Amino acid sequence: MHQLEPSTRTLATLSEEWKSHDRTWTSDACVPEVDYDKPHSVAPTLSLGDHTINLDDDATARLCAFYQIPHAYFGRITPAERHFALNSRIDHAEGEVTIDYNATGVTDVRKPSKPRLEAREFLQIAHRLYPSSATVLDAWVTSDDLRLDVIGHQLGNGIHGGIRLAQNRRQNLAPTVNPILYDAATTTTVQINDPSLRISARGVAVEKIAERLAAEALRADARLSTDTKHFVDLFKTSITGDATTRLHRVASEHGLPVRPLADITVAISRHQEPTLADLVIVIANAANAPKLQDPGKRNVRTKLQAIAGSIITDQADRCTTCHATLAA
Repeated sequence: MHQLEPSTRTLATLSEEWKSHDRTWTSDACVPEVDYDKPHSVAPTLSLGDHTINLDDDATARLCAFYQIPHAYFGRITPAERHFALNSRIDHAEGEVTIDYNATGVTDVRKPSKPRLEAREFLQIAHRLYPSSATVLDAWVTSDDLRLDVIGHQLGNGIHGGIRLAQNRRQNLAPTVNPILYDAATTTTVQINDPSLRISARGVAVEKIAERLAAEALRADARLSTDTKHFVDLFKTSITGDATTRLHRVASEHGLPVRPLADITVAISRHQEPTLADLVIVIANAANAPKLQDPGKRNVRTKLQAIAGSIITDQADRCTTCHATLAA
């Protein structure tokens, strides 16, 4: 098993981390200017009229995404080429741009017609459900996405329950919420997928989206006791003798990533009398592997945790030999 250090972050400490006093600047997309043609030790800058802001890597990624310059390519070229490339794209841009910034730098770059929830609004929703002392398992805000995993219930058998709030910020998709279960003994997080928690945000005001997300968060929290019962019941379902077959069926049905599959196979084989609950844990625990802790591997980690959760919610009748679903 891959053990993670227990999290010491709470909703209170995360509120301090995410605290910001953003200002918003909106103008024609061709108005901003960047200056990358500086000495190596001097940070590049963004000029919004008379106001100048230092640019870090995250701010550069946000600008590249908005002005449609591949960020990987932008990172390979020289500062002088960056200066020319981005300013050229800005000069020829149409429409308007909204740029949010604070004392630490640029926090958002988007079209003014595409407002989205601020990080503090996700925190407010979590605070409605859980106390300030609730443990935050994981949390980040980038130009690409936002994630907040918080647990607020002790559900027995060493299992804790909470919710996962998230949003694809690169494409400005609707925010999502899912129940999560956390096994303290193995420091493993499992995501429970519930299609009914889907939030419709097309043509909806930001305030309304926040209301809908808060309502769905309540529903996600309400089902945790049931999900925990289903999970605990899986400890009674033996897969001794065909654990590998069951694992490969899960891999086939849910597109389990190939690279972690070998490690998962070894992990489940170490159980002398494995159960379906053991299979849930070894799949989700693979997300704790050191090689998947890089921020670029976040999608793989989430997929492993969600695949594990699908075993908990699976109610299909299955063949006792190959574990394929049976026709109703």
